[in-house]
Amino acid sequence: MRLLNSLLLEGSITSSPLYTEPANDRPAAARFLLDAGPDVPAMPAIAYGRLAATVRDTLHVGTSVRLVGRLGIDSSLDAMTPVVIVVEHVEVKSVRSPEARAYAEDACS
Repeated sequence: MRLLNSLLLEGSITSSPLYTEPANDRPAAARFLLDAGPDVPAMPAIAYGRLAATVRDTLHVGTSVRLVGRLGIDSSLDAMTPVVIVVEHVEVKSVRSPEARAYAEDACS
């Protein structure tokens, strides 16, 4: 039943991951924005635990990724809708041509 709440998104990273160290009962977290295209607004995403450290070390602005996760609520956001993507798996997509790399960099600016 857990798979009913899963989603798959592809896009590019538009903000450098903001990493927060684990404290008390809270795990490490990495927050970033994912731009999935011109028709979709940038979505905030958050990764926890060991995945947060991997996101911090691997992802940067303009990286094309495929995310598997679920929708969650982040009460720390000051937005009207505090919906975030809780990332469970990240796959970095390789950009093969210079034109595609230029398009990815242009899309995140």
